[in-house]
Formats: sequence, structure tokens, C-alpha cells
Amino acid sequence: MSEADPAAVKKYLLTREILPEIVDWKYFDPSFNRHQERGVVLVRDNQVAGFLGLIPFRLEKGQVRADCAWSCDWSVAPGQGGMGLMLVKRARELYDGIFNVGGNENTRRLFPRLADRTVPNAGVRFVLPLRLGSIFARLPKGTLRELLNQQQTLQQIPLRWVRGLNKAAITIDSGFSPRVSSLVDTARQGDWRALYDSEFLQWQFGRCPAITCWSCWISSESPLRAAALLWRSRSSTKFWRFVVCGETHDLEKMKRLIGAIVSFAYSQGCVALFAIASHKESDSVVLLRGQGFLRYASLPFYAMRGRCAELPTEEFSALSFLDADLAYRFEHDDASSES
Repeated sequence: MSEADPAAVKKYLLTREILPEIVDWKYFDPSFNRHQERGVVLVRDNQVAGFLGLIPFRLEKGQVRADCAWSCDWSVAPGQGGMGLMLVKRARELYDGIFNVGGNENTRRLFPRLADRTVPNAGVRFVLPLRLGSIFARLPKGTLRELLNQQQTLQQIPLRWVRGLNKAAITIDSGFSPRVSSLVDTARQGDWRALYDSEFLQWQFGRCPAITCWSCWISSESPLRAAALLWRSRSSTKFWRFVVCGETHDLEKMKRLIGAIVSFAYSQGCVALFAIASHKESDSVVLLRGQGFLRYASLPFYAMRGRCAELPTEEFSALSFLDADLAYRFEHDDASSES
């Protein structure tokens, strides 16, 4: 993408129904790009005819150090048969490995043919229904759902009792707090998982034009060992998400943070709260279930070696909304849940 005409790239992405402010933030943020390739572009007759976005991250475990990327926004214009695969092959030359979790229809159809490792049910999306509006969102698309979704009073009818937030025990600050930033930068990860620094989170939560974010931590803890980020779409208070950073193995801290997040989101009009975990995070899965979260959907995981032929392709030990481009996308939150 660094060699393509930015105006032509933006024009093409706008035809894929990506908002202009999202295009600028996602692919043309100079602070986050830092001379890293952010995409692969197919150009035909001086026009962009295909695109594969890339979001850089690091992998680090033992002696393995790798610069990798999540793939996203994969598409080609009509009449460009086979060129989508060429975009992926070119992307593999730019990073040590290319990964994807979830993905669009093209990804789920074609990536299993390209990936060195595919785990169909690696990620688990959870939902905590808080108000009646979460039930309306699960109805089949049509006149009835549209009518009910217009009934704001009905949507706000509670489905459960939610304990009030203990403001003395838990701090929730608006925005991406420097305290969470320091926690992320100093965190040592021993598992095979994506690593993110404060610059990544500042880009994702501090500058993303699509979301409004809060930082959450246990007030008495110093220095911080665990903290959480929670956010919603700027255009709606219905659906919220969260992710816990730091010592996620401390289940008592996790429980306290999640309880505070539920209380705060509920007080702000949230109808449903969402989280993602790897199926390998058995303790976190049990904890979420115990807090009333329901299984919502499964997410496939794809791993492809790039310029590093020896890169391990085992599935990651942890998954969350930080991965790929899942954080700012809310379009799937009104899909049906699973038991």
C-alpha cells in the first residue's frame, strides 16, 4: 500500500462501504503505521481493483521473535478472479506470519485453503443480556424487529438485577488511561499469543473514531497488575465490549473487574455486554459462564507462515477483541446467540 496512490486506495475502500473516517484512522494513521505495510493493493489500469488490509503486531515466546500481521478487509472488484489469492500471497512476503480470527465471507471460504493451520472453533464470543432490547436484537430481520427496536422504553426493561458500582473499590476513567498503558508496556507474556504495546492500544482506543472507551482498575492496587478496557459504539449505547489486560490468570481480580464493568455499562443504558475468549482459556470461560454470560458464536483462527518458514503455527493461547479488527465492528452484535 505504501507504493499505491492513497486517493485511489481510499476511493476503492469507500466503495466497500467503509466510512471515510475509518479508512483514514485504520490505514493512514502515521503514528501507528511507523513505516509498516498496512495493506496489499491490486491495481489495474491505474485503478485499485482489490485490497487486503494488514494490522501489525508482535509474537514473542522463548527464542521466537516475529513481526506479524492480522489480515482484514479482503476484497476484489468483479472480474478479478483469482487475484484475491495473489493478494494473500503477496502479504505473506511482507511479514513473518499472517493471521486471522473471524473474518468475512471471503476469508472463511478461502483461508482454509491457504492457511498452514486452521482451528474452526478457536474463539468463543460471549454475551451477557442485560435488558429486553438484547432479545429484540436476536429476532429475525424484518418488520417486527424494526418496530420493537424503535420502542426505547421496552428495550430498557431489565432482564436481571445488577449490583451498583462500588466507586471506592473500582476506578473507571473516561478514555484510554496512561495507567493501563504502563500495564501493557511492562506486561511479560509467556504464552503463544499476540502482544500489543501502548501505541497499539492508543491507536485502537484513543484515536478510533467509531468507539467511546473507558479504563477500569482496582483502586487500591499499586502498581496495577490487572485492568480492563470497556467501550461502545459512539452512535449507540446498546452494545458494549470489554477486555482485561495484565494478570488475567488471577480469577478473583477478573471477577471484581467484570462485576464493575457490568454495573457501569448497565448504568449507561447497555442492553448487552460482549466478550471473547479462546476455547483454551478454560478458567476464563468458566468465570464468564458463572457471571451469566452465554455462548454467542464461534470464531475460526487461521495461521499462515510468511517470510519466516520456521514460524510456529499453533493456535494462540488467548484471544480477545484486541485481535484482528474486531474491536470497532459492532455489526454482528445483533445476531442470534447460541446455547
